[in-house]
Amino acid sequence: MAIIKDYEPEELKFVLPEAVREQFPLELHFENAESEKDILKAVNEHFNALFPENEMALRYMDDVEKSDLRGKYCKLVEQELPEAENALLNAKEEAKRIKTDAEERLNSLSKQIKDYAAKVQEGTEEKQLPATKTFRIALNGYFLYYSILNGKVVLAKSEKIPSYDKSSLWAQEDKNRVAMMELFGLDFPAPEKPSDEEFDKEHDMLPDNDDGEVMGEEEFNQTVGDE
Repeated sequence: MAIIKDYEPEELKFVLPEAVREQFPLELHFENAESEKDILKAVNEHFNALFPENEMALRYMDDVEKSDLRGKYCKLVEQELPEAENALLNAKEEAKRIKTDAEERLNSLSKQIKDYAAKVQEGTEEKQLPATKTFRIALNGYFLYYSILNGKVVLAKSEKIPSYDKSSLWAQEDKNRVAMMELFGLDFPAPEKPSDEEFDKEHDMLPDNDDGEVMGEEEFNQTVGDE
């Protein structure tokens, strides 16, 4: 049971050095003093004394006070301490989760920044060329990809013709060279016609791939439509 506020033991015992306790009286008995006022009057008459304000002295607690404090800290140990420990554990787990989320967010942003910076440094972006408006021609050792974009026929891509294709494409290159001169007045060197032996040898090296074959007229009309 809690003690009342401002409780003090009936007999006060102060903390004093042993040398002081042995040398000076622990209690003064003023004869003929019937009240505290008489005591203070006697002190004032017989001693050269000061009366300090707000002075604090250290005293011993009695068993009632100690028992009260034991009850308080036992309550803290049994009830509030476990709650505080659980709260701290939960806070640590939550802080760990928040830290992990923050680190993942930071790493994700850092990666995005690096990717964007690399893209800016590279300065290029892939574009899907429209299948029905893009054509490839062989000319002067290159495959040239022209595409109709925004009302213009532009060169969008180029590739070196592989060595195994050069002899088999000489006729296409020659036809395209003539077309460039007739349509646009652009002169390209004539491709060297391969010998029969070179043609046969390189033809055997061709990979099995039917992609990019030249369209026939009927197939062209079906693909392009009425555009």
